[in-house]
Amino acid sequence: MSHTAAAIRLLARNPERGVTVHRLMAYLGLPADSVRALLRDLRSEGLVRDDPDGEACLPAGPLAPAEPPLAPPDCNDLRASAMNWADALAARSGMSVCLAVPHPVGVQIVHHVFRPDNTPQQLLTGGIRPATSAMARAVAAPHDRRCVYAADTGRPDDASLATAIPCTASYAVALGLTGPRRRLDPSSGGSARYAELLLDTADAITDALKGRPACGTHAGTPAGSYRRGA
Repeated sequence: MSHTAAAIRLLARNPERGVTVHRLMAYLGLPADSVRALLRDLRSEGLVRDDPDGEACLPAGPLAPAEPPLAPPDCNDLRASAMNWADALAARSGMSVCLAVPHPVGVQIVHHVFRPDNTPQQLLTGGIRPATSAMARAVAAPHDRRCVYAADTGRPDDASLATAIPCTASYAVALGLTGPRRRLDPSSGGSARYAELLLDTADAITDALKGRPACGTHAGTPAGSYRRGA
């Protein structure tokens, strides 16, 4: 996919809040001058406009036709599509990363990337997070394009920030960061950076999932995990 096509796809997914230059830089892997030049071209074609505050670019109109809905991915496809992006998110954020699917009491973790440090850590894959967790709350409203914060009741110094990755109109998975509460708490003022990293990664995983073969059932769901609709 070209940088222009990727930028248009990201803008089309954010018609109301728009996309900042910084977010486009992170998403496209381009320097600021290249992103600004790309946006100038899009403006000249009448495809984007600046928001009233001048902090983001907004689509000037519909940028892409509606795409056919995807069938929910099985867990093997999901992990394969998300693995590299989840690793990169852990490295850039310094926090642990989890990918989770819906479960009757919340969400079940299907992929876990350790924090990139030397502290003792326990593999969380297969574990359940309750409905009050950040990942479960994000999945409950998957099309809000928001990041949900929740403190970790078992570890008072830790917290989680999560967002949803919609796969179909009725099915979404969750992507979450877990780390020091002082960094992720929105009241600290520093959580915006992590929210941006999280949303960029969710967008990248969405694009990766769109390139997978369609799968109508969860044939690859690990033993003991919840199969939606079962």
